[in-house]
Amino acid sequence: MKKFYLVLLATGAIFTSCQKDEAIDPSEELTAVNSKFRTKKKKECVDLTPILPDTLNACTTAKGVDANNSYFDLTINDTDLQGDYIAWCADVDRSLDANQCFDAEVYSSYETLPANKFEKPENFDLVNWILNQDFIGSGSPSGGVYTFGDVQWAVWELLDDNNCRSCAFLGDDWSETKGQELVDLAVAKGEGYEPGEGDYLAIVLVPENNLQSVFIPYKLKCEKKKKKKRKRKKSDKSDKSDKSDKSDKSDK
Repeated sequence: MKKFYLVLLATGAIFTSCQKDEAIDPSEELTAVNSKFRTKKKKECVDLTPILPDTLNACTTAKGVDANNSYFDLTINDTDLQGDYIAWCADVDRSLDANQCFDAEVYSSYETLPANKFEKPENFDLVNWILNQDFIGSGSPSGGVYTFGDVQWAVWELLDDNNCRSCAFLGDDWSETKGQELVDLAVAKGEGYEPGEGDYLAIVLVPENNLQSVFIPYKLKCEKKKKKKRKRKKSDKSDKSDKSDKSDKSDK
């Protein structure tokens, strides 16, 4: 009987030693839930510098309150990006009107951007974080809801060394207080942010003729096969200094 009891104990010990905790793959990190904000997502199959055309042609079709809860409505007329988009202004220093067409160079906001076009390009991670939070229509702790004007003001505050003056195209329901709330949230929660599968990547359009740069949301999909990267041709257009035009604030 004693021998049988010892056999049972040994069998139990062996069985117990074979039970392992399920391994957690760090690459399967899901969206971190910090209140309602998205921070990190699994990124193993998305490319933050996807294959993009070198240049494209686009036209703005609406601006400000006439646009669809964004600063611009924009139509891309050619390339694989052809279609209708919302768009945001990335530079308060220059101008771009509604119903204006232009040719532009195309960049991911996570690649090296042309010199002298953006004062604080290092903050595009924060801008991408804002782009993926669905702030428009959500409540502000200072009262009211966030509007496209609050989002656009926050984008300028993060990317430019000066913000708009009269802010004529931001509508009537925006406020600097709400815009600053978005800036503060982005600084607190969006440092180093990288969008994941199903999120939006800011694709930057840098127009010719010193027009205002804009960015559009580009939905990221899982890319399991590696693609050859484009070799961008060197262009003098993007590297020219436009400081002589910086004093003319288009959105005074």
